[in-house]
Amino acid sequence: MKNSYKAIASRREKILDVLNHVDSMTISELSDRLGVSEMTIRRDCNNLSQMGRITQKRGIVKFVSQETANHSESREKIKKGLGHEAAFHIHDGEIVFTNSSTTSMYAIAALIKKPVTIITNNGNAARYISDNDPARLILSGGNVNEHDIMSGDIANQTFLSMRADWSIIGCAGISLEQGISTPRIEEANVNRNIIKNSRRVIVVADYSKFGSFSNFTIGKVSDIDILITDPFVSGKTLDAFRKQGVKVIQVANF
Repeated sequence: MKNSYKAIASRREKILDVLNHVDSMTISELSDRLGVSEMTIRRDCNNLSQMGRITQKRGIVKFVSQETANHSESREKIKKGLGHEAAFHIHDGEIVFTNSSTTSMYAIAALIKKPVTIITNNGNAARYISDNDPARLILSGGNVNEHDIMSGDIANQTFLSMRADWSIIGCAGISLEQGISTPRIEEANVNRNIIKNSRRVIVVADYSKFGSFSNFTIGKVSDIDILITDPFVSGKTLDAFRKQGVKVIQVANF
């Protein structure tokens, strides 16, 4: 299953590489160039178009640079959708931990409209709450970096001193073999303690995170209760997570 997903991802990267060096191509021309059926190329291009990586019009396909606003906005819409779906699973009166990921921040933006308790190491969360919001927001404290993310002994002790009904975890990479990973060593222990002291764990991960491994493992696949992602992840990949007992939710509306 992993190889199948990698083959699909590799083929789509080849499509992007080819299109990056020409003004445009037809589906038929891409099919000939890659030695793959037009049906497969059309399916790949539909997927890449939904991601904002290419444009399609009357069978003509063009590359869209990842640095353009269109792709950035597409990714942000996906993250917002995943975050709001995660918030939906938190019930009134519950306690939820969230880590510092941008997708988790979108969950916080939705959670503050509920009578719940939110504990996070992301200082940016304070910008989202007002006196009229029913949620209680608690910042972990700790060493604060230039992005207002908190880590160190104080942050760790905050999460170790209580137990949450849920945690919402964003990540830099997720795979069956390596689990959930993050790139920053100072936040890795905080994330591990968030997972350790949560009764149930929600992981929010867009298509770009699958099959990837960042620098530090913060949790295993067996730690995940609910995995929330988008429609752009291979069905075979997600089936492999389901076989490990993970509930998988794909958010389609952004």
